[in-house]
Amino acid sequence: MKIFKFTAIFFISLLCVLRLQAQETKTDKEQEIKSQKIAFFTDKIGLTPEEAQVFWPIYNSYWDKKNKIIADRKDKMTFFAENNAKMSNEEMIKYADQYIRYEMQLAELLDEYHKKFKEILPIDKVMKIYLADYEFKTYLLKRIQKSSKNENE
Repeated sequence: MKIFKFTAIFFISLLCVLRLQAQETKTDKEQEIKSQKIAFFTDKIGLTPEEAQVFWPIYNSYWDKKNKIIADRKDKMTFFAENNAKMSNEEMIKYADQYIRYEMQLAELLDEYHKKFKEILPIDKVMKIYLADYEFKTYLLKRIQKSSKNENE
């Protein structure tokens, strides 16, 4: 009985340690990407130190709100994907309508922050925000493709 308890405690402890390491690795990667994004955007937009000081809190607020909408949408769509075979037509309409509301929320959020960006930056730099966002996504996708290629070799 003592061996069983010891083994159980050992495995539970091991799982906790592995889970913490996985979380730290994710956090480290997220922090690395965030640092790269800051450098990438600052360079592409051409932010002065004064502009950067005002821009980043507003931009981070935008991304926090955007990520919440995206996470909510993902949860709903995942639930739908797993359960649509059991849903009535009315339930499917509800999920389709909710999807459109998420897209509208994202558009409204962009419009709200577009106005804020125009208040703090010249319009050419506002447009460079959108360009940098697109280019950074492309950069990340290429990096993911390259790393998965290296893992397969």
